[in-house]
Amino acid sequence: MRNYLLTSAAALMIMGSSAYAAEPMNMEQMQSQLEALSQQVEKLSAVVEQQNRLIMSQKSKIEMHDTTIAEQEQKVSEQSMKIGEIAAIAPAAGGTPDKDAVKISMKPGPKFESADGQYSFQPTGRMHLDFTHFEDDKRDNPDGANLRRARLGAKGDIGEDLNYKIELDFGGESTNLKDAYLAYTGLGFADIVLGNAKPPMGMEQATSSNYITMIERSPVTNAFTRGEILGGALKGGGENWSLAGGVYNEDAGVNTSDDEGVSAEMRGSVDLLPGDNVLHVGLGGSLRTPNATSESVSLGGKPAGTGSNLISTGTIANVDSSRVLGVELAGAFGPFSVQGEYMNYAIDRDSGSDPEFDGWYAQASYLLTGESRPYKGSTGTFGRVKPARPFSLKNGTPGAWEVAARVDQLDLNDAGAGVAGGKMTDWTLGVNWYMTDNVRMMLDYVSVDTDDNAVIANDDPAVVTLRTQWDF
Repeated sequence: MRNYLLTSAAALMIMGSSAYAAEPMNMEQMQSQLEALSQQVEKLSAVVEQQNRLIMSQKSKIEMHDTTIAEQEQKVSEQSMKIGEIAAIAPAAGGTPDKDAVKISMKPGPKFESADGQYSFQPTGRMHLDFTHFEDDKRDNPDGANLRRARLGAKGDIGEDLNYKIELDFGGESTNLKDAYLAYTGLGFADIVLGNAKPPMGMEQATSSNYITMIERSPVTNAFTRGEILGGALKGGGENWSLAGGVYNEDAGVNTSDDEGVSAEMRGSVDLLPGDNVLHVGLGGSLRTPNATSESVSLGGKPAGTGSNLISTGTIANVDSSRVLGVELAGAFGPFSVQGEYMNYAIDRDSGSDPEFDGWYAQASYLLTGESRPYKGSTGTFGRVKPARPFSLKNGTPGAWEVAARVDQLDLNDAGAGVAGGKMTDWTLGVNWYMTDNVRMMLDYVSVDTDDNAVIANDDPAVVTLRTQWDF
C-alpha cells in the first residue's frame, strides 16, 4: 500500500513538473518535495492500517455473535424437544399436571388450594385479649387481664362437595374443642353438617365472636343458648332467607355413667327488605333432655367474661326436659343498625313445679365513618365490618369508628315454681375502632342492676372492659 502511494505521488510530481516546464526545478527542490510527499504518504499509510485493524475487529465480533446465536438456537431446539416429550407422557391415575398444581394466597393468612379448587387448607386463628376493671358494689370482683379467646385451627375443602373445619381454643389457659365438623354440600338446597358445631338457636349466638358489636354477648344469650356441641344438622339458605335444624348430643368432653342428653334445634330467618337495607326477622326453638346421670339444669348470668355469676338458679333437679323459644328482630340502614332478641326458657320436671324464665336484649349502633354492617341472608347473621379507609398514620386514614348502646335483662325468678334465681338488668355503652379488616379495639362500660334474689342481694357493680382483637 505504501509503495502504491509513493508511486502515485511521484507521478503527480512529474505531471506537476511538466505543467510548469517554464520554471525548471533544480535537484534540491525536487528532493525536498519528494521528502514532503513521503511524509504525507507515511501518515496516510498509518491511517489506512488503523482502519484495516478496526475492520478486522468488527468482523471478529460479528463472527462471535453469529456463533452465540447458533448456540442459543440449538438450546431452544433441545428445550422444545424436552417439552414435547413431557407433554406426551400420560398423567398418573387420579390427577393431571394442571390439577396437581397448588395455588397459594395470603388474605390475610395463608391458603393452599389445588388448581381445580376441590382441595384446600387454610389455617385460622383469633386472639381476644381483655382487660377488665370492676367498680365493685357489695362483692369484690377481681380486676386484671384475661386471654378471653386464643384459637388456632384450619378449614378447607376435601373434595368436590365436602368441606371441613377444626378449631381449638387455648383461652383461659385451658384447651377446649370448638368447631370440628365435616360438611357435605352436594345436595344443592342444603348442607349436611356432622361433628362439633353450634346448634342453630339465637342470632347473637350464631354470629361469630369476631363480629359481635359488644365485647360480650348478652346474658340471656349466654344463659339460654349453647356453644359448640356434638350433633348433626341440615342447613340451607338463599340470598334473603335461612333455615337450619338438627339433633345434638352434649359437649364433646362430657362423660356420664348413663345416657347423655339429647336436643332438637331449629332456627329460621328472612330479610324483608332485599337490597341495600336489611329488616331481619327470625324464630328459633330448642327441645332438650338432660343426661340421665344428673337430670338437672343450672342457669346463671354475669355482665362480663370474667368474674362470678351475679344471679343463679342453682341446681334444678328432677328435670325431664326443657324448651327454649326465641324471637329475633334486626335491621341495618346505612351506617345505623339495630338488633334484639327475646327468649323464653321453660322446664318440665318429673316431680315438683315447672319453672319458666325469660330474657331479652336490644341494641343499636352507628358507624361514624359511614360504613355499614354487612348482612348474610343465607345464615341470618351480620358479618365483618371492613373500614373504607384502614388505619394508617403514614396515609392519615382513621379506620372505622362505631358507637353502640345496649340494654338487656335476664330474669331467673319464678315465684310460683319456688325458684328465686334473681333478675339482672344491664346498660352498656361501647366504642369500637376497626383499625383494619382483621384488627379491632373495643371499649365497653356496663352498669348493672340486680334485685333482692341475686346471689348477693342488690349487688350493682359497674364494669369497664377493653379488648384488643385480631384474627386470620
